[in-house]
Amino acid sequence: MVTTTGFAKRKQWTEKQAWKWQEQVGVIKGFNEPYPAYPGQTNRDILQKAASLGFNSVRFWIQGNNTEERVAYIQKMIDDAAACGMTVSPVIAFGERYYYRKHKKDEQEEMRMAYEKAVREVVRHFAKESRIVFWDLWNEPRFEDREDTYQQIDIIEEMVHWCWEENLSQPITSSIIWATINTDNKALKRTSQVEALMDIHNFHSYDCALNFGHNIYEMLDYIKSISDRPMVATECLTRTNGSGLARTFAAFAKYKVNFYIWGLFINDRNWEARWDCSTYDPYDPMFHNVLYSDGDMYDAREIELLRNYHFAQPGEETDPGLEITDRWSHERAWRWMVTGPLMGLELKGNNPSLPPMQGSNAVRVKLDYAAWKKDKKAFFEQLETLLKQAEALGASVVPTLVNDADVSVNAEQLGKYVGDVIGHYYCDTRIKAWNLYDRPGLTHGDTATLMQLVRTLFRYARNQFANQPLTMTPVVGVKPFDKNFDPWKAMIHGHTAGWDRLTYSGGSSADLVYLIWSLSDVTSFATEMPPAETRWLTSICYRFGRPIFCMSWAATKDNDVQTTLNHFADFHVFWFADTLLPDLYPQFRFRQSSTQRQITEGM
Repeated sequence: MVTTTGFAKRKQWTEKQAWKWQEQVGVIKGFNEPYPAYPGQTNRDILQKAASLGFNSVRFWIQGNNTEERVAYIQKMIDDAAACGMTVSPVIAFGERYYYRKHKKDEQEEMRMAYEKAVREVVRHFAKESRIVFWDLWNEPRFEDREDTYQQIDIIEEMVHWCWEENLSQPITSSIIWATINTDNKALKRTSQVEALMDIHNFHSYDCALNFGHNIYEMLDYIKSISDRPMVATECLTRTNGSGLARTFAAFAKYKVNFYIWGLFINDRNWEARWDCSTYDPYDPMFHNVLYSDGDMYDAREIELLRNYHFAQPGEETDPGLEITDRWSHERAWRWMVTGPLMGLELKGNNPSLPPMQGSNAVRVKLDYAAWKKDKKAFFEQLETLLKQAEALGASVVPTLVNDADVSVNAEQLGKYVGDVIGHYYCDTRIKAWNLYDRPGLTHGDTATLMQLVRTLFRYARNQFANQPLTMTPVVGVKPFDKNFDPWKAMIHGHTAGWDRLTYSGGSSADLVYLIWSLSDVTSFATEMPPAETRWLTSICYRFGRPIFCMSWAATKDNDVQTTLNHFADFHVFWFADTLLPDLYPQFRFRQSSTQRQITEGM
C-alpha cells in the first residue's frame, strides 16, 4: 500500500461545493499546450500574449521522467502563468508509461503500485495550490466497447480514490467524454459511472456546429443528466467543420461551459492543418490556433468573442444565428479570390451546355429546384457534366440556386435544397462561389417574407461549411444621372451621397439589400445601367471591403462597354456579361489602388 499524507480522506464534492468553486474561479477561458511560434519564444512570452487576448488559464501535459522533474515542470508553469494573471490545469500525462494492464501478469501489480506512487507524489506536492484550478486525471481514455476501454476507465476510477486520499483542495476531473454520445455503445454505461465520481464535468467537443448544433447539445444534455455540476470543455476549436469559436461559444454560453481551445500560435506542431493533413500543403481555413506565427490574429472577430465570452443569463440569447456567425472574414474572402479576375459569361436557362468560351474564364449558371425535387440523381449528373465541361475549358462556375420563381416553396424545403447542393460540392474548386438567390423581390412583392427567406437560405448554406464563398444578388439600382450631374464631386470627402441615390423595385428595399450584403462573403450586384451609374453602385459595394461580383451585366445594352470595364478594373470587380467579349478579355486587368498622402505645412 502506498503511504498517504495522513490527511483525512475527502469525499467527492457535493454539487453545492462544485458550484461554489465555479463562483470563486469565475469563467475559465483557457487554451492548451503553450508551444513556441519560433525557437526563441519563451513560455512566459506565450502566456503574456494569451493573457492580452483574454485567456485566463492554460492546460498542459505534465512532463518529466520522475517526481522531481514533474514537480519542477508544474511549478514553472504555475509561476509563469501567475506572472501573467493566469491559472493552470495540469493533465496527468504519464499514465501510458505505467499502463500496467499492458505488462505481463506477474509485473502488473508492481507497475500499478509504481503508477500510484507517481501520481500521489505529484498531486500531494500541490494539494493546496490555489493556482491549479483542477486536475485532469487522464486525457481521452478509449470509449469503444473493447477490453482496453474498460481497463483505462478502471485505472481512472482508482486515480479518483488516490486523489481523495491525498485530500486535494482542487476539483478532480478527467476528459472521459470526448466522442459523440451513442446510447448503443455498451461502454457508455461504465464510462458514465466513473464520470459520476468527478467533482466537475470535463469533455471534449470538436463538432459544435454539426447538425445545426444538435451533436453538442445532445452531449451537454447527457452530461447534465449524470449530475448537475460545472462543466469545462478542455478541448475545442476546429474550423473545417464550422466549429470555430462562434458556433462553439454559442453552445457553451447557453450551458455555462468553461473552455480551453486547442493551440495559440501557429507553430511546429502543425496544428493548423486538419487531422491527418500536412502543412506541407496550403490550408484554409485554419484548423486549430488563433494567431499567425507573428502574433497577428487569424480572425479578429474570434478574439472579440473570446474577450466578451460569458455564461448566458436566464432568457439571454447569445447566438445571433449561424447565418451571421459563420460569415467569412474579409481576409479569407480575398485569399479565395487570389486567382485573379473572373471575366465570365452569364448563361440563360437551366443547366445549358457550355459554348466555346473565347477567352472567358467563368460561367454563371442557373440551377433548377424543380429538377432537384423531381430526380436528385439526374440533377447531380447534369451538374457534374457541366462542371466537367467547364473544367475542360479552363472555366470556373458560379451556380445560382434560387430566384423569385421558387418563393412559393416552403422556406425550409428550399433551405434543404440549397444545403444538399452545396454539401455535394462544398470542397470543389471548380465552383468559384455560390449565388444563393438571384435578385430577391424582382417579381415578388412581400419584403418580410423575402427577409426571412434570405436568412433561412444563408443558414442552411452555412451549415455545409463550404470552401467557396456565399453570396446573393439583390435588386438595386441607381437613379439616372442628369446631364449636368457630377458623381465624383457628389461623393467627395465630407459630402453626403451614396445610398440616397439607390433605387429598389418589387419587394426589394434598402433593408433587404443591406441584409444581403451584410450576410454575404463576397458582395454582389447586377446592372443594366450606363457606366457612371454602374460605378456609383460599385462604389457602394466597395464599402463592405470584400471582393465584388457583378453577377449580371447587360453589356449588350451598355453604350460604352470599355468604360464599364475600366470601372470594374478600378474596383477589382469579378464580372459576368450577357455576351462574350473576346476582343476585350486579353486587355482586362485589375488596377492597383494608391492614395496620395495629404501634404500639410511643416510636415
